[in-house]
Amino acid sequence: MESKMNEKENPSGFKKNTLNRRLARFFYRMSFGTRLSLAFAFLIISSATATIFIGNAVFGQKAEEMARARLELDLKVAEQIMNNRLQRLRYLAPAMANLVMGTTIDPRFCSYQIEDTPFDFVLLADAGSFSLMPIRREACAISAISSEVAARLNQSDLGRLIHQVSKSGEVVSGLLVLPRPLLEVIGYRDITTDGLLMMAGTPLKSGSILVLGAILNHRTELVETTLKLLSFHANVSYKSSIFLGDVRIATTLSPNALGTRADPGVSRVVLKEEGLFAGVAEVRGPRMQSAYKPLRDFGGKIVGMLGIATDEDVYGYIRGRTTTLFSTLIGAGMVFGLIISFWFSRRLVRPVTELAEGMNRVAQGDLGFKVRVESGDELGRLANAFNLMVKAVMERDMRLRQMTDEKLSQVEKQVSVGRLAAGVAHEINNPLTAVLSLSMLMRKHLPEKDPRAEDLDIIIAETTRCRDIVRSLLDFARERPPEKRLLDINGLLRDTLVLISRYEAMSAMQTEVRLAPNPLWVNADAKQLQQVFANLLINAAEATRPPGTITIASDEDSSGGFAVITVKDTGKGIPKEFIQRVFEPFFTTKGAGKGTGLGLSVSLGIVQHHNGTIEIESREGEGTTVRVILPRETPERPDGSE
Repeated sequence: MESKMNEKENPSGFKKNTLNRRLARFFYRMSFGTRLSLAFAFLIISSATATIFIGNAVFGQKAEEMARARLELDLKVAEQIMNNRLQRLRYLAPAMANLVMGTTIDPRFCSYQIEDTPFDFVLLADAGSFSLMPIRREACAISAISSEVAARLNQSDLGRLIHQVSKSGEVVSGLLVLPRPLLEVIGYRDITTDGLLMMAGTPLKSGSILVLGAILNHRTELVETTLKLLSFHANVSYKSSIFLGDVRIATTLSPNALGTRADPGVSRVVLKEEGLFAGVAEVRGPRMQSAYKPLRDFGGKIVGMLGIATDEDVYGYIRGRTTTLFSTLIGAGMVFGLIISFWFSRRLVRPVTELAEGMNRVAQGDLGFKVRVESGDELGRLANAFNLMVKAVMERDMRLRQMTDEKLSQVEKQVSVGRLAAGVAHEINNPLTAVLSLSMLMRKHLPEKDPRAEDLDIIIAETTRCRDIVRSLLDFARERPPEKRLLDINGLLRDTLVLISRYEAMSAMQTEVRLAPNPLWVNADAKQLQQVFANLLINAAEATRPPGTITIASDEDSSGGFAVITVKDTGKGIPKEFIQRVFEPFFTTKGAGKGTGLGLSVSLGIVQHHNGTIEIESREGEGTTVRVILPRETPERPDGSE
């Protein structure tokens, strides 16, 4: 009924569980060899598949890392091209100083102009005034700059460069930014944004400053030179761009790309974080493998970026071929592994089958069966261990049968002795009582110094000992059920110590009492347990020579579920060969006439009726330790809670 309700409430889950059970039954109906082959096949196929996926991912990652490393290397080449152009300006500036006469520039310079002159104009600065000579193919003209414009130039980055040259007295070169209005003054009226310029300044003997300059805006020969060099050496089609801030001012992309901005992620890494970017970024729409690094002016301030880019899948062909080759090798290895695993599983199952047959034979009682050991590997050791196990089982069965026979014999003996003891004790108890009573009565009425008094004392003492033996026999023969109640073991031990403190052998000993600080509650018969503890203490006292020490302690075990009462003495101990016999009826080590041999037997019976046990440890010449272990109880509180 319940399963039908579950099926109605969750039909999909019920169908899924049913399918799982059917698959499990189908799987376990297969032979072990088939299951082992399937397991090997699953492991090999799954491992090969995982290896292919992981390997392809690693190869893809390595290809990307190679692309980025190559981009970073090529970007350094592009940077070196710019630095070389700047170095030429730096070297030409002192050479040009020879063409400066006073505060004017020798017009004959134009006749010495070469095709790849790395600068576009020459500036001569002297005491706040500037003279300008643009470099043109058609003409070279020197013109003075108005004082207003000169003041603005002095406040710009150009003024800072001139000041640094004047202060250091050395050549200063680098990049700088000029606002658009100042670009118009020096002849760049077609540029609609601020300008990024290469400049080199050198001091003259007259105290003036000579400055050579070249603008990078809209200048394609520098980025084209970079593009040609990189494409030739790397055999990769690159795109190169120069940025003022994040705006393209020169590029080998289409002319429409001028004035566009770089990818925001690139700008953040290069301009804000002042780092190198190498990775995939958007370049006017498509995503490309790119590398960018910051451009700094002569003072170290970041003013722009230099970037190169190529197709995102530039290494796709290599990655594809590597992936195909790797997958083919793994696939071939997988097929070979499947063949080997099938052969190995069959070879592995054969000794297991023989071992299973041997187990069935042994289970049917054929303990003489042995499995053949044909190899020294794990299966061979397993077969050998199986044979040793069968041999051990045979020996254990023989020992168990022997122990069972001995136990049955002992039980039968105890039962017979118990019955005999009960009969004998009952038959002689009444005559003993009469003899003891009459002897005591005669001793009472004898006059003083009567020579018969000594004989009567002997009769009374021996008759009393016989009576004690009879009582022990009756206690051993009877199995009186205990009258249990909840009691504290610590209190019972204190009462027992008071009871036997006047015992002669006990009074000569040093007693150490180590009771648990908290009550140890047990459900027990107080009189019977007091008899057990008294017997243990008296045995300890009789086994110890004065001035010996007897220790009685109580505590809980490690689990907290049992109370452990320990009685320890420093006496002569029990010989090792007698330890196993101390609980046998009528067995004693005290010598003739000094004990009945029933004390520990009766004590063990009482403790076992309380669901407990007695443990004995002893070393001859060092003493004996007896532990009584009883289950603890939790007393109920007045409100009924525990």
